[in-house]
Amino acid sequence: MQEKYINFLKEVNIYDEKAINYLKDKTRILDYSEESKDFIGTYPQVDKNNILKDIKMCVPKITNDITLSINIHEYVHALLLYKNLNKEYKEDKYPELLPVFYELVYLKENNIDDYFNYYIEHIKEQNNYLTILLNIFDKENKKVIK
Repeated sequence: MQEKYINFLKEVNIYDEKAINYLKDKTRILDYSEESKDFIGTYPQVDKNNILKDIKMCVPKITNDITLSINIHEYVHALLLYKNLNKEYKEDKYPELLPVFYELVYLKENNIDDYFNYYIEHIKEQNNYLTILLNIFDKENKKVIK
């Protein structure tokens, strides 16, 4: 599954070997469970001057397509932070947009229909800025609209 993860990152041109290597020692891997969901995330570490000094990440062990998609989601968060290390930390106005987009792309491309549909319905229910993604994904055909 790890190879599938790396191949996807490369396929969508978000693979960054330096970032991957940096994150290896900064990542805690958990067994995926209901309890562990509260800890999954990417955490910027800033100093007293609000300079991004480090990144910590907590992800589930990749055992299936769902845990792989969660790892993609968190990797995108971490990659965006990585590119701004040692710069002033500014919270993203739309922090979930790119991570959710890439997660949905992965789910769609790998025909993980149940979770893809669940995710789309969850986005609809939230009725926030993520609904823009509904215009990109055609739920019925599972195609990215170009």
